[in-house]
Amino acid sequence: MRAAEVDRDYLEATVGSTRTHLNRYTILESTMDNLLLRAIMDVDDSELAFSNGWRYGAPVPPGDIQVEDLWNMIPVNPPVSRVELLGREILEMMEENIELTFSRDPYRQMGGYLKRCMGLEIYFKIENPPGSRIQKIFVNGKPLEPDRTYSAVYVTSQGVPSRYGDNHEEMDIRAVDALREYVEKNSPVDAELDGRITPV
Repeated sequence: MRAAEVDRDYLEATVGSTRTHLNRYTILESTMDNLLLRAIMDVDDSELAFSNGWRYGAPVPPGDIQVEDLWNMIPVNPPVSRVELLGREILEMMEENIELTFSRDPYRQMGGYLKRCMGLEIYFKIENPPGSRIQKIFVNGKPLEPDRTYSAVYVTSQGVPSRYGDNHEEMDIRAVDALREYVEKNSPVDAELDGRITPV
């Protein structure tokens, strides 16, 4: 059997299924990234999870999930990393990302989708000036404490830039493997929008 045929067999293997239409159509939160965040949180006992607001990846309709779908979600397959973040750093990091997404100056807009997060609830005003958009922020239902240290997992330096947090550490599992393990263990998976980022 040729290598291309082996690769095709690998990519077409079904690893589980989804009840949710997985996509990256939305700016504040997406079902595809909800699945990714749940998968990386499942490999570590952390309070929060972050990833970049990507726009690539073919949608996956409800039904079977193949290995190829997982690679389409995060083809760079970075390691899952952990970090410790102060509450004030989380606030600053999210304010910075909101500015990069919704800046009044089009030359300051970077990307287009908000950083993906799990464990946070944010209420913000898009029209406010930089640094003062977030009105309220909660961690797992409790008000964020500026001086408290929170544990988080993330993928890529865009998930949590190195200037934020302490004890950045790459784990021994990569994103695609985390996704595969999560889907295999929890199928059919649900990744509906939670409405955790709310403009007010």
